[in-house]
Amino acid sequence: MRLILDTNLWVSGLLWRGLPWQLLRLAEHGKVELCSSPPMLAELAEVLAYPKFVGRLEQLGMTAIDLAERGANLASIWDVPTVEGRPLVEADPDDDIFLHCAISALADYIVSGDGHLLDLGQFAGIPIVTVRGFFMSEFPEMVD
Repeated sequence: MRLILDTNLWVSGLLWRGLPWQLLRLAEHGKVELCSSPPMLAELAEVLAYPKFVGRLEQLGMTAIDLAERGANLASIWDVPTVEGRPLVEADPDDDIFLHCAISALADYIVSGDGHLLDLGQFAGIPIVTVRGFFMSEFPEMVD
């Protein structure tokens, strides 16, 4: 089962425990395939380097680069063509990278905490769900 995770879920899963972390564990055990693209990985590296995460990175004994590489190693990387024209997510065109990757990877789900993506409900037949919604649908035994 192929999943697209938004950047916030990657960050949460890499830095803390919880359902996003559980998604990364599922990928480590081959239960799901996390799909990403170079622009998505670049955004992840940029966000992990934000000053607000310095303390947490120090607690983990990791650098932003270490964690970005961990994310890259957990994901299948897709070459996603650049699409010109009107944004798919007009309220936040930066979110288009997740939708384009979902199409290229033939994803089963886009898992997100981003309101702009969640408001779409689905894209090209691919459900856009919260991390809890994903677990309730696919792995309900893992939800408290």
